[in-house]
Amino acid sequence: MPRVGTFLPPASPGGTGPPSAPAGAGKIPPDDHTLLMSLLPEISGVEFLHDLDIRRSCVRNGKVYCDDVCLSDLDLYIWYARMAREPAGYALEALRTLSQDTPVVPDPERFATGLDKYRAHLCLSRAGLPVPDTVLVDHRNTAAAAPVIEEWGRALLKPRRGAFGHGVLLIEDFATLRDLAGYLDSTLAATAEDTLLLERFYPHGPGDWVGTTLINGTLMYGYRKRRHRFARLSADAWKVYDPERAGGDVDRCEVPPGHARIARLAQQALCLPLVGFDLIQCDGRPVIVDENTFPGLYPDLFATARRSLARELCTLIADLITHHLGGPPSARQDLRTATPDTGLILTDGDPERPIGARRRA
Repeated sequence: MPRVGTFLPPASPGGTGPPSAPAGAGKIPPDDHTLLMSLLPEISGVEFLHDLDIRRSCVRNGKVYCDDVCLSDLDLYIWYARMAREPAGYALEALRTLSQDTPVVPDPERFATGLDKYRAHLCLSRAGLPVPDTVLVDHRNTAAAAPVIEEWGRALLKPRRGAFGHGVLLIEDFATLRDLAGYLDSTLAATAEDTLLLERFYPHGPGDWVGTTLINGTLMYGYRKRRHRFARLSADAWKVYDPERAGGDVDRCEVPPGHARIARLAQQALCLPLVGFDLIQCDGRPVIVDENTFPGLYPDLFATARRSLARELCTLIADLITHHLGGPPSARQDLRTATPDTGLILTDGDPERPIGARRRA
């Protein structure tokens, strides 16, 4: 019988936050986690091994072990958990090693691309999707960015692996960028990023911003951040900013068809089964300004959208098992509580495979 390992940790129960607060990056709300664990045994023909925490694993001679289980001997490993964002972090390295022997979903290389704003924007741009113009320079060569800033007028300086709006700065002239880079070189040379990522700034306000969450090609819902979650950078410049990194403070909103189509195509380009995108409206067209590998999983928004996170995840896992292992087809309509979205069926270059599906040779 095929063996499927999972690491899908729940959020801590008994939180005191508002209903619109998420479970936390990389964690499933406790009620949905309980329901998901009760639904997975309905997928016949496989043996599940749960709570295989890749962060507690070790790699011996190219094989990945978690306690007494050799993950490299599994037929499929599925995870959704907070991981360090550093490209050389242990968890991502262990996942990369594991993926040499066992299909891993999300694929660690694609996940690493989603974490990196430069690489994620580049991936989407090459797929023909609207993202901000960008320039990447070595922090010792800021002069290369001078003509770009002069052409654009203003730019946003963003940490490549940042989140919650921390470290996002409005650059209104080259002198500011030059002096900032010099300051970082003089005070934080050992820890500063070697590269500077600049995005072209597009004037917009909080009302132009829409967040989206997608699972396996289906748009779950759209939402807007409440006004106090925005910080003003100048008269016509705002950014989403969460000083506590707590998330939440959102209200569900309708997603315009153009935004929804772009979000679905962006998920297809990144090939991540669970992802979110932030979009703004600029000159009458949507632009993706951020990719979220850990989108907010808001229980109240799932309820308002008449969807169940647990059932969506169970359907996704059943589909992955079917396409990786050739198991029985999933009972989509039995597992879902809402009518499926009629959007694109996202593939990994193969029209018969869902996101992340990859058979072993």
